[in-house]
Amino acid sequence: MLQLSGAAPAATLVLGGDLALHRWTTSHDSAALFAGLARVTGSADACIVNLESQLTSITTPVGTIGSSLRADPAAIEVLSRLGVSAVTCANNHCLDAGAAGLAESMGRLEAAGIVATGATGTGRDGAGVLLVRGLRVGLLAYTDDWRPEGASPGGSHPSAHDPATVVAAIAALAPRVDLVVVQLHWGYEWSMYPLRSLRDLARSYAEAGAHLVVCHHAHVPMGVEVWRGGVIAHGLGNLYFGASTRELHPHRNASVVLRVGVATGAVTTAELVPIRTDRSGLAGPDTGAGAERTLRCVSYLSRRLHHDRYLESVERAHQASQGAGLVADLDRRIGSNDRDGARERVRCMEAPRQRVLTAALRARGGFLGQAAALLDDLRDGGTDLFSPAVCTELAALARPARKLLAGYRPVGRLP
Repeated sequence: MLQLSGAAPAATLVLGGDLALHRWTTSHDSAALFAGLARVTGSADACIVNLESQLTSITTPVGTIGSSLRADPAAIEVLSRLGVSAVTCANNHCLDAGAAGLAESMGRLEAAGIVATGATGTGRDGAGVLLVRGLRVGLLAYTDDWRPEGASPGGSHPSAHDPATVVAAIAALAPRVDLVVVQLHWGYEWSMYPLRSLRDLARSYAEAGAHLVVCHHAHVPMGVEVWRGGVIAHGLGNLYFGASTRELHPHRNASVVLRVGVATGAVTTAELVPIRTDRSGLAGPDTGAGAERTLRCVSYLSRRLHHDRYLESVERAHQASQGAGLVADLDRRIGSNDRDGARERVRCMEAPRQRVLTAALRARGGFLGQAAALLDDLRDGGTDLFSPAVCTELAALARPARKLLAGYRPVGRLP
């Protein structure tokens, strides 16, 4: 345990990573399945997580690109069993069932006494306040990506990540609460290092007054640091994603939760608790060699957070592969006459993550800069997606893009 302040903690919080209940059904024995995990999440006065699968009765996903996650509304019993006090709904899957699905999920959470943050519209501003042993814990949550097909005018939307907005929200919330927690769903999956720019932004939010900054989306544990008195967890990994036989990453099922002691205006103590989900879906605290391996890994990743040049290389590698992937996918869809999919791909460019990506690629120049300029033009409606000139340009750009992807080796995927 890391002692950060001489003050005695007034309360304890457990913060978990990505929680998805899309594989859970009412036929599961939840008492057995989550008994071990509940011992960890219930070991504090409050538990805060990222809810990756919204609780909705809508079963038809909107859009076709990527996977869609939703949870049976009855899965609210799992959240109760785990002692979840608050969730962020601001993530890339929050609109998988559309704005109506997000609004339904928020309503169900609030009716169960769970503070739900990260969504605007329908009378919500995205923030929340959680009362914990007399402390007012202010909660802010943002995402840089979502499914554009699920957006609708006037409906529920995720709180969009914008640095100026986050800093302003921290300043507005801080005088009304005793502690400020900011949760951020950003970056790219399966990388154990943050992008240099995201590391710097997380630090800037601690400098702006956030006592805890907790990041999600990578699905693997990342480094944790203390910055200007605030604790930043750059990634906690999967709190629970269900049973899976696919080995997507060596750390997919081995992760951590962050347990902190807090007082008015301070995080007093912090420690990481390793957790694991086995192939049957049984989740609980990790022990022995597995726990030691995870903690050593996070310790190493934490030390590497100060290696600016390496984090820059991680960022540049992700930018290149993401940009090349977008161009290649769009060219493939047009070539196969998947017009609806091509239009959807262009609409995906509206999210902050893609806007930041194309701006960075344009600054780099080369064929990726040309591709980014074209993608921006298509997103903004300045060019007809299916015109012969665009199809020809895309085909020309897709050739070096596919060559780049064929030779790409992930940077930052492992310590």
